Amino acid sequence: MKDNAPAQLPASGARDRMRASAHPVFAEQILSPIFEFNCEHYFAPLLAAHRAWLAMLVERGIVGRKQAALIFHGLDALQSAGPEAVRPFDPAVEYYYLHVERALVSLVPGGEAAVGDLNLGRTRPEPLGRMMVRARLLRVLNLVIDLRAVLLARGKTEAETVMPGYTHLQHAQPTTLGHYLLAIHDHLERDTERLLAALEVTDRCTLGCGAMSGTSLPVDRDRVRRLLGFRELCENTIDSVAATDHLTAAAAALASVMTVLGRLCQDLYIWSSQEFALIDVTDEFSSPSSLMPQKKNALVLEYLRSRTARTVGSLTGCFAVVHNVGYMDTEEVELECYLPLLDCFAYSEQSLPTMAEILRKLRPNRELMYARAASGFSTVTALAEMIQSEQGISYRSAHRVVARAVLLAVEQGRTATGIDGAMLDQAATETIGRPLSLGDARIGACLEPSSFVRAHAGVGATAPAQVQSMAAEREVRLRADREGIAAREKVIRDGESMLAEVVAGIVASA
Repeated sequence: MKDNAPAQLPASGARDRMRASAHPVFAEQILSPIFEFNCEHYFAPLLAAHRAWLAMLVERGIVGRKQAALIFHGLDALQSAGPEAVRPFDPAVEYYYLHVERALVSLVPGGEAAVGDLNLGRTRPEPLGRMMVRARLLRVLNLVIDLRAVLLARGKTEAETVMPGYTHLQHAQPTTLGHYLLAIHDHLERDTERLLAALEVTDRCTLGCGAMSGTSLPVDRDRVRRLLGFRELCENTIDSVAATDHLTAAAAALASVMTVLGRLCQDLYIWSSQEFALIDVTDEFSSPSSLMPQKKNALVLEYLRSRTARTVGSLTGCFAVVHNVGYMDTEEVELECYLPLLDCFAYSEQSLPTMAEILRKLRPNRELMYARAASGFSTVTALAEMIQSEQGISYRSAHRVVARAVLLAVEQGRTATGIDGAMLDQAATETIGRPLSLGDARIGACLEPSSFVRAHAGVGATAPAQVQSMAAEREVRLRADREGIAAREKVIRDGESMLAEVVAGIVASA
């Protein structure tokens, strides 16, 4: 054979532009895994897109009803057979889309001559990725809603569970476990807004944009949008093939969800240690040691924390894949940037229901929480405020007096409950030059944690009544969010029903 003789020809017309088949290494290491990805994620979306596009072509008079009916029957048969009908991967066919077309050709009388018109004016890429991301966002949104419901329910239950509040991991002021759980809820409520914003960006149909310049055929892109249950049309045809902001928006929203879960995990991890012993994550969510018989490890929180880190890494991957890619259709846009996003979804879908169940089962050590709040000086702010209001001195001066009293207590090995009138007078004399002459009972009332918590009854504060009121307000918003998500899911189902009716009508009239 001469050096310039043609290499082995492909087995089909998929590579008609090439005189050589795909190199075995290229086929095995790159193309075959991509094919399997498509089989897993895009089989059903592609069949739906085929039906919607073909139905529109019939309605616009571009494809005849009899021809379309044959193709619809073939699509039904292909759907019944499942992704296995498209396998095995054939490097001569290469693209998943063409594997599906080849399978369809074998099922439709007239073969390629009948099926080929299904390609008229079509999109590369199709909105299959958007359909997949839309479904996964809705799934995560429902999981977030479920976790928020658990946080609100448990927050109401623990509205009077007094515990130390922490800043810089030091006792700060008394709070309640319910107040803390509502704070986590509020972050997730804002994450719900971020996820819904990502859904809005994603829920735009690209079908009908051609390779980038649209088509000269009289297609109706908006009709296809409605049949596929999309909320809007991605209008600009270059934007349709090039945009990736729906991916990065989804990844960013998921990373935010996972970050607050990671922070919650870290708090629970610390509080469950023997040194803190404020909570028990229960045996159901604990793991033993293979060597040490006494161990009861909260490994579930370590697993969840690591998924937080991996989600943030995958977020970075989404941006990194496309950050220097031209604004055009490329494989980075069509496929590669979806891979790290799917990891974000997987980690989120694993973590959210797990955390919901952890919180349902969580057992707080209420007595110890209260004792720690009483002994750890977290109530002394109230003492400083009382001194300011009753002694006619500035808060800064009162702050100095109380800070010195805490120092004296620590040096004498006392807890907050050990601060009495004599100690406070000594502290005042050392700092402002005169005693305060406050009685022990008055001082003790300021330092009692439950009184502190009840007294802090301003908007959003830690008083049990405030926590109950906030929870009630948030339950109303939670129901609205749940109903909004259900309404969005209904639009998609309605589109599916409409498409099925249109297809049935075309087949019946053929």
